[in-house]
Amino acid sequence: MKLHEKVKFYRESKRISQESIAHELGLNQSQYSRRENGSIKFNSEEIALLGKLLEVNPSELFGEDSIILNNNHQQGGNFAQYIALPDELIQQYEVRLKEKDELIQLLKENIELLKKN
Repeated sequence: MKLHEKVKFYRESKRISQESIAHELGLNQSQYSRRENGSIKFNSEEIALLGKLLEVNPSELFGEDSIILNNNHQQGGNFAQYIALPDELIQQYEVRLKEKDELIQLLKENIELLKKN
């Protein structure tokens, strides 16, 4: 199941209207509907808020795989957990990092310009 399908599934199972979710996300119903049917992707902020609204861990929306590793040498327990991040989440993270770097560069240029004036 894709992200938008899972969001719809959880929303419908909790009997929450599209209008209600759209309002909480600051969207109108048609904007939200396009996200829920997959025409437009949810952004990371929307996904985080959807997790809260639907009372679902955002990782469940992405369908992350958990792998339990035995580790008998670890103090206080005998296993560790590895979470495999979905490619879509990694791509969004990389885009955000690039945006951050561009903003930092722009701010540095503005500071230099202000120093000259």
